Amino acid sequence: MSLNSLIAAAAALQRLEGVAGIVLFKGKNTVHKQMPFSDGRTLDLQETVGQMMDGYRQVRRKMRQIYLEFDGGTLLILTQEESILVLLLTGRADADLVSSAAGVLMNDHALLLAQLSTDAGSSQGKTADGIEELVVTSPRRLQEMSEKAEPVVNNWGQVRKVIESILGKVMGRAQASNLIDRTLDEEKVADPYRLTASQVRKLAETIIEHIPNTSKRRQLLTELESHLEELNL
Repeated sequence: MSLNSLIAAAAALQRLEGVAGIVLFKGKNTVHKQMPFSDGRTLDLQETVGQMMDGYRQVRRKMRQIYLEFDGGTLLILTQEESILVLLLTGRADADLVSSAAGVLMNDHALLLAQLSTDAGSSQGKTADGIEELVVTSPRRLQEMSEKAEPVVNNWGQVRKVIESILGKVMGRAQASNLIDRTLDEEKVADPYRLTASQVRKLAETIIEHIPNTSKRRQLLTELESHLEELNL
């Protein structure tokens, strides 16, 4: 994968609902940033988060993800060795979905991130021929790149809420949650956010089909079908 693909994937994260800003950096090397405030404040944020993560490393506490909630919003921080991804979330964000999407980005680009320098201004990658790649980060080009990027995740977070609501008509909330988790284990689904639309639909139906009462099951499946159509599944 190239640095362009990494930047495009990072830009695509900001298209998720409730994601107000994003910055991806390694040491003093800022790979991508789109924050709703000045570059100076963004740099201050990077330094503060970087110092915090250095502190955890010094006491040998390996942190993968941190969730910090403030009055003005939430900071979701993910790390991959020395690389740090910070997302600024509003109240509209589905934190689980954003976290899963961000985790996918970090895992899929782990090798590239490991190869990046920590020096400031050194986020230009090199090809196998040793030729530097041109990384274009103008707003227009960035939009074009992100539009071409494949979706990082599906809308499993919304689908799960629908399933829990439907199951809530025949069982308690804890039972509904346990049934969903048990079905994920039975179907060997490691990350439901990586499923295709048809796989998400099939998974949702499989969960509802656990209801033993035939008439209730048919009723709930009909209701599920209506909700899935609204979610374009």
